[in-house]
Amino acid sequence: MVYECKICKYEPKSHSFDNLGKVNGINYLYTCPAKAIKYYDHDGILEHYNGLLNDLNGERWCWIFDARGFSLKHYLEVRTAIDLAKLISNFYGNSLITIYIYKPSWHLKLTLNMVWGFLSQHMR
Repeated sequence: MVYECKICKYEPKSHSFDNLGKVNGINYLYTCPAKAIKYYDHDGILEHYNGLLNDLNGERWCWIFDARGFSLKHYLEVRTAIDLAKLISNFYGNSLITIYIYKPSWHLKLTLNMVWGFLSQHMR
């Protein structure tokens, strides 16, 4: 079964987390928070990430984090950043190969500093 976010089904650009496909056994997942219309939708974002990552069934994955446009309004979504760090660390971190961050802004760097303590050793 392929996960489909029930919010994005009706409002396609609500969240930003997509599986780009698999290459050599590694799934490549992409996010760009600045492209998400509902960047503030804490519960919907967590459900979206959890659903898509759960669909991988423990397969290896690589996270491409496009930080273009990541700004103060995204930084202020502290609870979402912390809860995503916990979700990924606790349930999906062992299958995560690497995270590529494209164009990190100072807002993203502050966010990473803030969530660092919530990341598993493997994620760090």
